[in-house]
Amino acid sequence: MRVVVVSATTYTRAYPVIVLVHDRADGNVPGILLPLPADLAGGGTIDLSRIRFGDPAAFGHRYGRIPPTLAAKVDSGLRRLLSL
Repeated sequence: MRVVVVSATTYTRAYPVIVLVHDRADGNVPGILLPLPADLAGGGTIDLSRIRFGDPAAFGHRYGRIPPTLAAKVDSGLRRLLSL
């Protein structure tokens, strides 16, 4: 299972906040489903509606960082979904 680590601050280092990544491309639904670029971990869809805590010991390969523009969309979508 692939994930995007959303927050790994001092408060969440033991179990960072993650969102799940689907292998398939589900399209673009701003604030909920965001396309992951094909050149990053093979692409897919970031599903902001599937927020979890993750155990870093279970994390496997790290593919890299998402681009700043996509990080801003993740931030904006989560703020909207969580009414922050």
